[in-house]
Amino acid sequence: MIERLFSFTLRSLLAQTDRNFSVILAAHDVPAAWHDVSCKPGFHLIRADWTPEPPTSANDDGGRKKWLIKQAVRAGVGGLLMFMDADDWVASDLVEKVRAEMRPCHLGAVVRSGFALDYASLRTAPFPIAGAFNGPFHALCGSCTIGRIVATASETHLLDPHEALGSHHEWEARAAQGGFPLAYPATAGLYMVGTGENHSETHGPFARWRRQVTQSVRTSGTLLDPEMARTFGQSLNTLRTSTAG
Repeated sequence: MIERLFSFTLRSLLAQTDRNFSVILAAHDVPAAWHDVSCKPGFHLIRADWTPEPPTSANDDGGRKKWLIKQAVRAGVGGLLMFMDADDWVASDLVEKVRAEMRPCHLGAVVRSGFALDYASLRTAPFPIAGAFNGPFHALCGSCTIGRIVATASETHLLDPHEALGSHHEWEARAAQGGFPLAYPATAGLYMVGTGENHSETHGPFARWRRQVTQSVRTSGTLLDPEMARTFGQSLNTLRTSTAG
């Protein structure tokens, strides 16, 4: 299942209309789909060299991997950094829209719009999800923020915008508090639920509520159509085969 989900996430990245970006994967094991892109320019692997421990509500393993990625960006020339979970998708115009709409004054960007997709039923619902979650996409899905890292800066917020702005659901409030301008690119993300692998559905104090959100999408959402699948670089037929298997 993890291999399938990662392959779909990778497809959404490979479908970008603007190919001026890099992908850094931090992982203990190398997914099979990575071998198809590992020799491509801009695709980099960082091996997580510690022994994986059982998941916790704090998701410490994910935090350590994000730190490795952030250090790699700092050690280079800096740039715009978006953390992505390996089961979420981005629209094919994400890089294009972010590069066009972010200005030097912006500490970061937030993707406000998006959809939840139940893997089991291939039913989808836009945010806010009626009767289940009244907030925007970025309040629930962590694959939604882009920080500007200036490797040569002395200001801590430029060296580490993610630390300055906190968790994804805090970005707007903390940016307003600190006086940090944000951009809002007109693109969308997709939050995958119902896989059995989503950390938020299985760990932490809100796991039961997250499963209720999934159930709402599964019962009240509309079936994913080919056009929407293509928006995120996917083939509906391939998705159907995957879920059937």
